[in-house]
Amino acid sequence: SLTISLQAWLTEIHEYAQQDVVLMLLGNKVDSAQDRVVKREDGEKLAKEYGVPFMETSAKSGLNVELAFTAIAKELKHRSMKLPNEPKFKLHDYVKKEVRGSGCCRS
Repeated sequence: SLTISLQAWLTEIHEYAQQDVVLMLLGNKVDSAQDRVVKREDGEKLAKEYGVPFMETSAKSGLNVELAFTAIAKELKHRSMKLPNEPKFKLHDYVKKEVRGSGCCRS
């Protein structure tokens, strides 16, 4: 199941990656309903359980792909700068504000 896979991936990440690694859960193939394995609601629920941002992407159309990299880069930049007077960058809030859905009416 997806939950077991996600737990296994996170265990490996925490074991082998640096402690301050930036995590984000991405659901791909949002452009193709028949190839989709996980519903958006399930992805959002899992991401919330594990405390990571979530967005849906499409490698085919490019939807949110650049945004995913930009969000992670911004988080890394803010972590490295550590300026006390700067407002803390909130990755979750940035993703929620900037993410674009695949439907006509989502913002």
